[in-house]
Formats: sequence, C-alpha cells, structure tokens
Amino acid sequence: MADAPKDGAFAERAIAAARAAMPPDLFEATLQLYEQGRIEPRLVDGDYGWGLVDQGGKNG
Repeated sequence: MADAPKDGAFAERAIAAARAAMPPDLFEATLQLYEQGRIEPRLVDGDYGWGLVDQGGKNG
C-alpha cells in the first residue's frame, strides 16, 4: 500500500478542501489534530480526506 504524499502542497490542498467542505467548528478541530500530528491528509477515492497517523488506510 502506498503512503500518502507528505509534501506541503498536498497538505495545503487537503486543508483547502476541508475548509470548503466542513462546518467551521469541525474544520478548526480537524486542523488542530493535524497540527498536533495526530491525523494526516490522505487521498481516498480521488477526494482529500484525513486518517490517523501510522494507522495506514486506503490511499489513492
């Protein structure tokens, strides 16, 4: 299973997608978890999503 890209551009696109799709309070909570290093952006079925760090998952 391939790892999700870790580059800054990928994370920036995932954050922008989350900001557009989530209610503000959920987005802020998601961003806090990302900044704490507890979740990471993933590409799931062609859409940006989030997953727990080091838990693996369906990427790409």
